[in-house]
Amino acid sequence: MSRRPSGYTRKKKSWIFPDWIIYGLVLSAFVWTAYGVEQDVFVADAPESPDLGPMLPSDSPRDEIVLVDVAPLQSGMGTAFSINDDGLWLTARHVVDSCKSVGVRIGVGRIVPVQSQVVQSSDLAVLGSDWKRRPLPADLDSQRQIGEIGYFFGFPQGKPGEVVGSLIGRHRMKVRGRYTNEEAILAWSELGRSRNLKGSLGGLSGAPVLDKDGEIIGVVSAESPRRGRIYSVAPRYLRGIITEPGEGVEPLSLETYGVAADKLRRDRRVAQVICLVE
Repeated sequence: MSRRPSGYTRKKKSWIFPDWIIYGLVLSAFVWTAYGVEQDVFVADAPESPDLGPMLPSDSPRDEIVLVDVAPLQSGMGTAFSINDDGLWLTARHVVDSCKSVGVRIGVGRIVPVQSQVVQSSDLAVLGSDWKRRPLPADLDSQRQIGEIGYFFGFPQGKPGEVVGSLIGRHRMKVRGRYTNEEAILAWSELGRSRNLKGSLGGLSGAPVLDKDGEIIGVVSAESPRRGRIYSVAPRYLRGIITEPGEGVEPLSLETYGVAADKLRRDRRVAQVICLVE
């Protein structure tokens, strides 16, 4: 990463914040275009039902390979959101994988313990708790369009914040380190973010990606600060996990998304997730 994120340390709990939370060690210098580059990388065939709509122009770059190193396990924070009325939440796998205990923060000094189950095929983890909130609506079947706007609501750098981006394509993410995986992701070019939010977006991992209708279309997985890119889990991996229709999120726009993000966090439908390793 080209910039060191702001963060903090805590002597007893050894909190070393954002780098690992959002795959802060995304090797942005090693994000290769799979077209015309002689590297020993594997590019899977495009799926029969693509996550994107009309194909890119013939002279556009093909899918890229995004290489990600998952750092050694340490305590940290991310973002989670409600996906049903029975206390189920969704976050990114790397936020909670192998944690000794996981909790969802519901207020100052109030953390609800949750049970986590990682999804082996994708950077996702389902959290179960006795604390229930209304689920967010989702649209996992519509084909996404190059250039459409996505909204990312969560807790970057451990504080309430949001980001907006433009969809630029479908990539492949290869994960190595604590565990290995390969999956399709959507790549977004950052257009804007909360005022005074600078540097890494660590802590936004696991946040919902919402379309203009306020519906879930992905989950934040990684970033490349140098390139101004955000990567999200492709919608196909959420099918079968998000099964309820969800409720009441108003349409979003560049003028209103900040207010909408605050409301979702205030209602605790989007919340901070805590990982402790000891």
